[in-house]
Amino acid sequence: MVPGTGCCMTANPENSPGLPYISRWRRTDRRQKRGQQCKARIIRAKGVIMYNCLIVDDETIILSGIKFLIDWEKNDCTIMDTARNGRDALEKIRSCPPDIVLCDINMPVLNGMELLKICNEEFPSIVFVMLTNLQEFDLARDAIRYRAADYLLKVQLEAPALEESLQKAKNEYERRSKLAEADRMHFYEEKKTRELIHNACLEILFSPEEEALKRAGEVLDKNHMLESYGLVYIPFDYSQVPGAGRLDADARRDLTAWEKELAQRLCETVFASSCLFVSTGQTDCLTMFVWHQGKEWESRMSLFSAKFSTASRNITQAVPSVLVTGCFYGKEQLSSCRNDYFSLIQYFYLDEITSSRNLSGERAGFEPLGLSGIGSQLENELNAKNLTGCTLLLDRAIRRVRETSHQKSQAIWLCNELYRCAAKALRDSSLYDTTGYAEIENLMTRRQVISWIEKLKNSLTELIWQEANLKSEPVEKARQYVLSHVEDRLSLQDVADEVCISPGYLSTLFKKQYSQSFVSFINQAKVEHACRLLQERKYLISEISCRLSFENAYYFAKVFKRYMGMTPSEYEKSLESGKTPQASRGDSLPPSSSNSLAASKEAITSLPLSEG
Repeated sequence: MVPGTGCCMTANPENSPGLPYISRWRRTDRRQKRGQQCKARIIRAKGVIMYNCLIVDDETIILSGIKFLIDWEKNDCTIMDTARNGRDALEKIRSCPPDIVLCDINMPVLNGMELLKICNEEFPSIVFVMLTNLQEFDLARDAIRYRAADYLLKVQLEAPALEESLQKAKNEYERRSKLAEADRMHFYEEKKTRELIHNACLEILFSPEEEALKRAGEVLDKNHMLESYGLVYIPFDYSQVPGAGRLDADARRDLTAWEKELAQRLCETVFASSCLFVSTGQTDCLTMFVWHQGKEWESRMSLFSAKFSTASRNITQAVPSVLVTGCFYGKEQLSSCRNDYFSLIQYFYLDEITSSRNLSGERAGFEPLGLSGIGSQLENELNAKNLTGCTLLLDRAIRRVRETSHQKSQAIWLCNELYRCAAKALRDSSLYDTTGYAEIENLMTRRQVISWIEKLKNSLTELIWQEANLKSEPVEKARQYVLSHVEDRLSLQDVADEVCISPGYLSTLFKKQYSQSFVSFINQAKVEHACRLLQERKYLISEISCRLSFENAYYFAKVFKRYMGMTPSEYEKSLESGKTPQASRGDSLPPSSSNSLAASKEAITSLPLSEG
C-alpha cells in the first residue's frame, strides 16, 4: 500500500489486508468474470450498447404484461430471461449476471428485498427496479435505501413510467460502471506500487550491488518510507506446538502463515500499518520492514514484541524471537540497516541472542569451518561402505560447527555439500528425502544444523548396517526406550525423535527386523505391563488404564482384548481361579536382545573397512 493511506502492506502483493476500495472490487470482479462468457452484450449496428434485463415476478400475467408493454430494443434493452421466485432468480444471476433486474418485492421462497440485499453483496454493479403493490409501499421505500434505482406500482404500471425507470436504471448502471473502473485502476496502481516496494526491499536484503541498493532506496524514498525505518527478524520455535514432531513442511508453512496474519493485525495498531512483510522464501521466520516510527521506535518495538510473543504462545503455542535492528534515517543508512539485519540473523544462529536487541556497531570476527573437501571424502567412504570413516567425518563436522564462531552461510554450504554426496547413496533407499535441500535452507540456529548432521549420520549408519544384514542400532534403542517408558504416552514420532531417525524409516526397519509394526509393539508392551500390574492385585482397571496413558478405560480394554483374547475383568477372574492366562496371539514381544546390540557392533567390526 502506498504510505499515508493507512493500509498495511504484505509480502504477497495479492493479499493486502486493508485496501479501502480493492476488496469490494476484487469480490465483484471475481464473481462477474464467471458470467462474462454468457453475458456478451448485444451491440446494435449503430454501436449502441444493449442492457441485459432480468424480470422476476411470481405472477405470470405481470411477467407477460411487462414483456409486451414497451419496445425494449428501442429503449436499448433486451430481456435475457425471466424468473418466478427469488431463488430461481439468484441462480440465474449467479450463472449469467444481467445489468438490470426488474423484481417483485413480495415473492415466495426468496422475496425481492432478500434478493436485493444478496446481490448488493455479490454483484454490486447490478441495478434493481422494484415492483410493488400499494400495500407494500413502505417496503419499496426501504428498497431505495438498499440501492434500488427506482420502484414501480404494478397497479398503475404504464409504458412511460416503465421507460422512465429503465432510463434511471441505465444511468445508475453507467455510474456504477465508472466507479468500478476507477476502483480497478486504483487497484492496479496500488498493486504495481506494492510490487515495486516489495522488490526494492528484496534488493536491499539480497542484492550485493551498490547500484541495486541505490535504485531500491529511490523507490522507498519516493514513497516516503525512509524518513525513519528499520528491519525486524522473527524466527519461530515450534517445538512447543502440540504435535510438533509430526509437523511436515506444509504444516509449518501454514503455521507461519497464521503467525503472519496475527502479526499483521498487531502491526495495524502498533505501527499504524506502516509495515511491510518481506517474503524471503523461508518458512519458519518472518521479516518486516517498518517505517515512520522515529523517536518511538524502541517503545513501539518493545510493545509489539510483548504483544506478539504473548499472542503466539496463547494461540499457536509457538515461541517467536522478535529481533530488531536500530532505527535508521535516509537513503544513506540503508547499507547500515542491511548489515544490522544480517547481524541479527548471525547472532541468533550462534545462539547468542534470543530476544529483541539492537546490534548497531557490533561486528563479530568469524572463523572458517575448515572442512573444504569433506563432500568428496564422504562420498569415497560411502562407496567403500566404511562406517568408521563416515562416522569420523561427520563427527568432525559436528565438532567444528559446535566449537567455532563461524558464519551461518558456511554451515548452510556444509549441509548442502554433505547432502549432495549422501543423496547419491540414499537415493535408492527409504531414507531418501526429496525435501532435503528445502529443509537445509530453513535451518536457523547452530543447534538445528548439528541436529541435521546427526540425523544424516544416523541415516548413513543405518544404510551401511542394513546392507550388512545386521540388527539396527536405532531400532534396538527405540525398542529399549519403549520398554523403559512403557507407562508414558508414546507415539512413533516421539520415539523416532528420541533416537534421531525419521518415523517412516524406523517403522520400516522395525517391521523388517521383528515382523511386527512398531505401533503394535508399543501396545503389546503396554498390555504385558498391564498383566503384571493386574497380577499384583493392587490397582483398579481404570487406574491401570490411566497409569499406562491410555485415552480411556474403554480403549484400554479394547487393546487388551486384542492381545490377550479377553478383557481385563476376565483376566482378573482367571487369576482368582488360579490360572495364568497367556496371550491369544502368536506375536509376543520380540525376544530380549540385550546382547544383540553388542553382537551387532562386534559383527560390524568384521566388515572389510577402508582406512579413514
